[in-house]
Amino acid sequence: MNYLSLVFDDGPHNPMCEMVDKIRSFGWNAGFAVIGGNINEETLPMLKYAIDNGFQLVSHGQTHAHMEKLPSREAMKEEIYIPIKNVKEKLNYEMTMTRLPFLSENSEALLAAKELNLPVLGYGIHNASDWDSSVVPEAITEAVLGSVCDGAIGCLHVRGNTCKALDGILPELKKRDYRLVTPEELFKIKGITPPAGVPIHNVNNFGAKPKD
Repeated sequence: MNYLSLVFDDGPHNPMCEMVDKIRSFGWNAGFAVIGGNINEETLPMLKYAIDNGFQLVSHGQTHAHMEKLPSREAMKEEIYIPIKNVKEKLNYEMTMTRLPFLSENSEALLAAKELNLPVLGYGIHNASDWDSSVVPEAITEAVLGSVCDGAIGCLHVRGNTCKALDGILPELKKRDYRLVTPEELFKIKGITPPAGVPIHNVNNFGAKPKD
């Protein structure tokens, strides 16, 4: 059995719950990297739905800021921490990891995550720039299936075409003897304690990014 984790950025917003349902139909789980500024009375139920279905939430910053443009490490820590604080207060759920906006590997931003004792999720699978609404589901499917590997942490997005791409991605992963799990589960399965402040693209080799 091969294991990997797909973490979908930029929620909460539609079609987040539909994505949960598609993944759960295989008995699997995944993660969502949430932007604090997107959390409101309309989207809170989406987060609760994900949590109730066993999905993991991680912080994707309050405003999705370019970390290197923030004035200080303290400002970076605040950007990361505000969503953690709000989700804890509103849903009694503790987010224990982060994915830095724009997949930043800025040294100060990584130190900010380290001081918050947060592992930093990276990307170990191609996503065909699925954040761009002009990218068709077929391209996303091809990119993911062409780069998937055991232990990888995928960076995809809460987008309509990504949701459609799951219809091709998920059954093919099952055929290849893969199982989707949350990032936390992936570390436990591999027997690894993730270090804080270190970009993790693949739990088998933290520095392993997808090959071009």
